[in-house]
Amino acid sequence: MKTVTSKIKSNYGILILGILIYGSITGCEPNQAKPDHSKFEEEINYEKEKYAILQVIENESKAFWNKDFEEFSSYWAHEDYIRTLGWWEAGGVTVVEGWEERGRRTKSHMDDSPEANATATKVKRENINLRIYKDVAWMTFDQYGEDTGDPTMDMPGLSRETRILEKHNGQWKIVYVGWLLEG
Repeated sequence: MKTVTSKIKSNYGILILGILIYGSITGCEPNQAKPDHSKFEEEINYEKEKYAILQVIENESKAFWNKDFEEFSSYWAHEDYIRTLGWWEAGGVTVVEGWEERGRRTKSHMDDSPEANATATKVKRENINLRIYKDVAWMTFDQYGEDTGDPTMDMPGLSRETRILEKHNGQWKIVYVGWLLEG
């Protein structure tokens, strides 16, 4: 009788342990239904949003290399929390926090080297990984640029890129740019 009772207790303990593990994996406690998040999700037209995001990234890059500050700035959220983080051989690690600083630095670079760089816009983007949510999207990609001879604003060779965008008044705006220029 003792062995039957101890086996039942042992099996019961395993069952309780299994329920607790299942609950921790699914985020549910025993006897509680899994939460329904569908009421918080909105239908996203993925292809439409993807096209809009790719256009923002492409047009922002063109404006940057064409040294058109007004156009460039139109693709950014003008917020204190925006960030850029990058590395390239000529400049090392670069961290810029806030639109005021990002705008000031970019305008200064453009003023110091005002000639548009026509070949710099001939970049190739591959290995695109894009996630789109209601008001936020993030994207990573490999970018291949030509050596244009512009030491301040050149991105020749392979760079690993990251972008985070937010919707502001129905328009996608950049809030984070990251790059690592492998060359």
